[in-house]
Amino acid sequence: MNSLFTTQRSFFVLIIVSFTLGTGYTTFSLREMNIDARGFVNRTMLGLLADWDDNDFLRHTSNDLRQNLKDEQLQKMNMVFTRLGDLLNYHGASGGLFRSSNNWWYINPRYKVHGSFQGGYFVATITLIKQEGKWVIGRISYKYSFFINDRHSGSLNLV
Repeated sequence: MNSLFTTQRSFFVLIIVSFTLGTGYTTFSLREMNIDARGFVNRTMLGLLADWDDNDFLRHTSNDLRQNLKDEQLQKMNMVFTRLGDLLNYHGASGGLFRSSNNWWYINPRYKVHGSFQGGYFVATITLIKQEGKWVIGRISYKYSFFINDRHSGSLNLV
C-alpha cells in the first residue's frame, strides 16, 4: 500500500511539473512570436508607407494574397499613396496574437498600423502568416482619409 501511494504521488508531481514547464515554454514562445511578428510589421510597413512600391509590397505578401490581388486593387492603392503624399509620422504597430477563426490551435499575428501623411491619414490592419519559414502579409485591409496634415512631434517614430 505504501508503494502505491509513492507511485501515485510521484505521478502527480510529474504531471504538475510537466504542465508547469509546458505552460512556461508556450508563454515564452508566444512572447517571442509576437516580438518577431511586430518587428516584421514595423520594418516592412514603415518602408512601404515611406515609399510605396507595388513590387516591394508584393514581395512581402503571401502566395495566396498575391494570386487573389487584382490589378484594380493595386492601382487603387497606388492612387491612395499618391494622393496622401509624403509620410510625416509612422505611429507603429499595435495588436498582437489572436486565435484563428478556422482552427482553435492556430495563432494569427494581427496588427494595426497608423501613418500620418502630408495629405491625410492611413490605417491598415495586417494579418501575418508564416510561409517558407518567414513572416508574410496574409491579409490586409485599410482605411484612409484625405486632408492637410502637419507633423506631430509626439508620435512614436518621426520620419
